[in-house]
Amino acid sequence: MGAYPITIVLIVGGAIALIFLLRFGIRQNAKAAAVDPDPDATGALAVLSFVLALILPVIGVVLAHVTLARIARGEASGRVFAYAALWVGYALIALEVGVVVFLYQNNYWT
Repeated sequence: MGAYPITIVLIVGGAIALIFLLRFGIRQNAKAAAVDPDPDATGALAVLSFVLALILPVIGVVLAHVTLARIARGEASGRVFAYAALWVGYALIALEVGVVVFLYQNNYWT
């Protein structure tokens, strides 16, 4: 069938975006690791971001970035869950884009 030019652009653009956003998340995690979390702060937002990353990866990733920013300010805890949510969410987003591209190339839409 051959590769469609739009598919190649989509894959390259998506890979660049995922790498950029994941590197941003790694920097956020490093900043959050340098802060001692408030012992009274709850990690519910981090756990919620991990659960949502499994179900709705885009929302889970956004919530994980928000959680890491709050942890870096000392307002929340649960850095490990938020960081895991980033990795799981980005992996599932990449997998979903790959499946859509595969289905598009093999004309499963018609």
